[in-house]
Amino acid sequence: MQGKFLIVEDEPIVALDLRQELEELGCEVTGLAESGDEALMSSEENRPDMALMDIRIDGPLDGIQSARLLRHLYQIPVVFLTSYSDRETITRAAQELPYGFLTKPFRSCELQATLSVALHKATVDAELRESNGVMSMTVQGMHEATIFVSGNGNVEFMNQSAEELTGLQLNRVRGMPLSEVLDMTDIYKRQIPMPVRPGGAEALEEFGWLLRVPGRDPLIVDFTVRFLVADGGAHGGHVITLRNAFQRMRQNVIEASMSETECFDNAPMAMVQLDGEGRVMRINQMLLNESCLPMELLIGRTLSGLLADPDPRITRQFVYGLLRPFRPLQEVQTQ
Repeated sequence: MQGKFLIVEDEPIVALDLRQELEELGCEVTGLAESGDEALMSSEENRPDMALMDIRIDGPLDGIQSARLLRHLYQIPVVFLTSYSDRETITRAAQELPYGFLTKPFRSCELQATLSVALHKATVDAELRESNGVMSMTVQGMHEATIFVSGNGNVEFMNQSAEELTGLQLNRVRGMPLSEVLDMTDIYKRQIPMPVRPGGAEALEEFGWLLRVPGRDPLIVDFTVRFLVADGGAHGGHVITLRNAFQRMRQNVIEASMSETECFDNAPMAMVQLDGEGRVMRINQMLLNESCLPMELLIGRTLSGLLADPDPRITRQFVYGLLRPFRPLQEVQTQ
């Protein structure tokens, strides 16, 4: 058995006996502490894998309070040592999620069995923390707002992007039903659909929903709902990703505008586009080719002004080209 242990025990004889037992088992003892303060200083310097903590120790902090600090500050798990087995003490100690209890006096076999199990659990938990930490950083770093919803429809997690988009904090909404967290409907006033998982179901995508955010103007959002599968194929909840629809709508407008511009420019007939006051805004390529006039001479002028222009090229080439009947493109190209 291998591991680094801190012994927190205010009875020197017991502490030295524990040290000898641990070293005989092949473990390293990083320090002996008689109080909670000494345990914290030793942990800061040596970072043991685990602490053997007497519940009753000298100083302002008892073993239970010291265990809480070790867990929160350094993620160091604790196995409690105690001569007391009263219900109140055990209940207090259990709240600190110990990895085991040893009641004094204990036998070597009991110590070995308890520490073997505790070390294995500590290793598994450390791997889970690392895995969850990577996952959390990945989710937090996602540009899209991401919300995890449990199988019973309650919010379990929101990344930072989701908090910013919804104006809500995870610590306020965790455990609340999604319907109470997101005030979001489509044009038919439907709530967010949470699909029942059919075999091999794909993600559900929705566009153009209205998200009402307290204290802000409503947002138009797109979202995706994906089904989560728990162990054994059970329903594990859903992942919802939200996106502000502004960029998508802006891109659609740009693409539509580009498509419309391309159609206008390539139309097989002479065309101009006028603004609200009747001035020329755009001239297509057909008319420019037929008139042989520079665009700068025509843009911003009204048709009546062009008709009255003393430059004969404008009336003969531009206005005539615009007003004459449509000719097929093939006919124009063969002339």
